[in-house]
Amino acid sequence: MTNYRRILTLAVMGMMLLSSCKKRATPQEVALAFMHAIQDSNFDQARDYATKESQQVIQIYSIFDGRRSDAEREKIRKAKIEVVGVEENGNKASVTIQNSSANQQEILQLVKESGQWKISLTFESIIPNYIPPASQGLDSTTVLTPDTTAGGMGVPAVK
Repeated sequence: MTNYRRILTLAVMGMMLLSSCKKRATPQEVALAFMHAIQDSNFDQARDYATKESQQVIQIYSIFDGRRSDAEREKIRKAKIEVVGVEENGNKASVTIQNSSANQQEILQLVKESGQWKISLTFESIIPNYIPPASQGLDSTTVLTPDTTAGGMGVPAVK
């Protein structure tokens, strides 16, 4: 019976050692996985690669994506995405992506959250020329509501 306990103890310790050696994803791996999730309009998966603060930005982006034509979505799905540059500085990183559908480079900002690299998005990164209202700052309690009359985004509203 004591041999059985020794073997069981060694097996449990071995499993714990192996699980603690699990490789963490690099900034470029996270950036590519995130971009591929966006390409596939899989916003639940994209949220897995993003910071908690970026969740609302991804939600807004999904609204924009829902307004795309089938031809636009197909062009995005077929785009070639590759990492062309990575800069790491402590708990922050930036990954430059070449996106063939937009024929331009995009820079994704990443931060470490609970020891893992996460994409850090802002409203400015998805809404061109976005300027927060002077009287209201955007924080985790602010929601952008769709403006159905003009076909664009409305003014921020507090939850």
